[in-house]
Amino acid sequence: MKLNTKLVIMSFFTIIIPMLIIIFFSGFLLYRNNSLSQWNYLETVKGNIETDIAETQKQFLESAKEISDHQFIRDKVNVYSKYWDRFSDNIIAYDLVSLDDFIKNISLINGIESIAIYRTVDSEFHYCSSVGSMDYLAEVLYRGIEQENYTNALFLRYADEILLRIAYPIFSDGRLVGLVVLMKGLHETFFSKYENAYGIDIAIITKGLIYYNSNIETDDYFVKIADQPIEESRVNFNLLDVSYSAIMSDYSLSDSVTGRIILYQEKANLLAQSGIVVRNIIFMVLICIMIPVITFFIKEVRLIRTINSLVEATTRISQGDYDSLVKNGSKDEIGDLSHNFNVMVKALKKQKKSLERKNAELLLKNSYIDAVFQSLQINILVVDNHFKIRVISKNASSRLELSDEQVGRDITNTAPFDGEGHIIVDELQRAFIGGQFKRLSSIEFGNVSYEVDLYPIHEDNGEIHAVVIILYNITEKMEMERALIKSDRLASVGELAAGLAHEINNPMGIILNHLQLLESEDLSNDEQKRFMKRMEAEIKRISRLVNNLLRFSRDDSSKIETINPIEIIREVQHLLDPKLILSLSTDLSEVCEIQDGSRKIKVILHSTQENLSIDCTRDGFKQVILNVLKNSFQSLGDIGGVVEISLHSDIAGTEISILDNGEGIPKKDLEKVFDPFFSHRKSGTGLGLSLCKTMMHRVGGKIDISSQEGRGTSVKLVYPSKEQTA
Repeated sequence: MKLNTKLVIMSFFTIIIPMLIIIFFSGFLLYRNNSLSQWNYLETVKGNIETDIAETQKQFLESAKEISDHQFIRDKVNVYSKYWDRFSDNIIAYDLVSLDDFIKNISLINGIESIAIYRTVDSEFHYCSSVGSMDYLAEVLYRGIEQENYTNALFLRYADEILLRIAYPIFSDGRLVGLVVLMKGLHETFFSKYENAYGIDIAIITKGLIYYNSNIETDDYFVKIADQPIEESRVNFNLLDVSYSAIMSDYSLSDSVTGRIILYQEKANLLAQSGIVVRNIIFMVLICIMIPVITFFIKEVRLIRTINSLVEATTRISQGDYDSLVKNGSKDEIGDLSHNFNVMVKALKKQKKSLERKNAELLLKNSYIDAVFQSLQINILVVDNHFKIRVISKNASSRLELSDEQVGRDITNTAPFDGEGHIIVDELQRAFIGGQFKRLSSIEFGNVSYEVDLYPIHEDNGEIHAVVIILYNITEKMEMERALIKSDRLASVGELAAGLAHEINNPMGIILNHLQLLESEDLSNDEQKRFMKRMEAEIKRISRLVNNLLRFSRDDSSKIETINPIEIIREVQHLLDPKLILSLSTDLSEVCEIQDGSRKIKVILHSTQENLSIDCTRDGFKQVILNVLKNSFQSLGDIGGVVEISLHSDIAGTEISILDNGEGIPKKDLEKVFDPFFSHRKSGTGLGLSLCKTMMHRVGGKIDISSQEGRGTSVKLVYPSKEQTA
């Protein structure tokens, strides 16, 4: 539907529908404007009068409390209650001036007709001062009577008036010293404001007499019904050819103030008043509707013209023509819209030129970055959160035999990652979730070993949509490390073999001795069998010593497995001393003495639990323990010493602490102990601790050394838990 048609339809509905609403609304008002609505109107006025009387009571009570609590009033009345009879009349008259001024000021501010102050005299209240009418103020009030009505609003009937009175006690230092009395009359002025405001008449009947009536022409009628009970609160009555609607209700302001209140009005007045309201409403509605309708029609043509020009301009701009502007010279909203549209077009044109310039600069920078990226001699890949390869560096393309055709493929289905793809995917998932850098120490793709770094790429909103994978070829490095480890192991084997030679000579001597005895013919069959068993035991002992040495000297399988560190430590102890005998104490501690040449070294092994486990290579762990223990033994000197091995495991991992009481390491050498070929021993290679650090790093562990020269050295080996390794 065209805009012109929509505007015509809208114009039609803005006239017809409001007119129908006005007609129905006017009829509804006329229908409702009957006796029922008149009675509701009068009851609303009656409710307002009752609310006003209640608010007046509340206001008077708050004013009385405020006056009685005022320090000035308390001090004055306290003095009067104590010393009134001691003062002369002149002094009292002079002193009362300030009190009179004070209560006059309160009377003017709060609109209170009468305020009176009384002082206590024994069981009575005696008059002191007042402002306003004194017609109904007593000189003396009796405390026994008034005390029952303290802080209560009372309505009293005095002669021809109904008075609202509130008496509030005045205390000083917890003692009742006086009374403040507030009074207000409910007379003609109180009711006349409602008559003028609502256009009604009010009559008050008390004790069968008319207390007040704003229309004296109805006095005879109200006197006639004064003593009759109210059967219907809503009545209509005619008097002197005038029809009235009225509501009647009994009231009881207090025991002495009871009666009947009547609110009434001529029917003609109320109907005429309602008719004026209806006409005024109809007139205002018509004006409110016609003004926007006329204005709408005046602006319709210009609005359509401007909108059409805006449509044409936006069409040209969408086609790339940023020189299209809208011409409109009006100074209203349409003119502002046209002006803002032209400003927007000029800004878009400027932004387009700026974007084109920045785009050219960005393309140039991207070409530089790509050139640098492709020239790096590093294997780099970028993988998105769907494990698709998005970018391949030139070096990775040649070294890993990846082509541009493999961009967009799943990394697990792409050579050379297809064999170890599950490992890459698991680590990529952790990188996308945790957002942390991760290094995989050694992964083999084919015959090549790589160290793999994963760098998550964080967007501005914190999300991760890609991970950079950098692969370092560490094949040669690992071969060198294996060679160094083998060299260190062979050196250790040489040292162990020298010690083992003496251990083998003893059983060999026993075997030779028994062979010589067997050559003689003087032995019985039982003796020959016993000698043969003893020779067999010694041969097995030699075999066990040689096998221990062979197991230690073979190459590390480099396969990580779950081992019990306590069992491996025991094996190393037996390597260091084949005659070793262990003793178990009650607190999971093992104590043994290792014979190292002429020295005896006490080794204490204790753990928080027996069944500990760590994930590492068996031979690698054995090599680390052997190297650390050998260094501890060498630091103990000629007389031997004590080496304490402690194992502790928690959720973070397993910590192995090796503490000796040897000569310690000089502070200047402590930072160099992990450097390759650093050693103060003439026979040392300087590779032991360096290789220990490498092997610990390979399984994700740490090695730390602390030492005090002359007091000993502590070595801590920390192996991560399975949760941290995962």
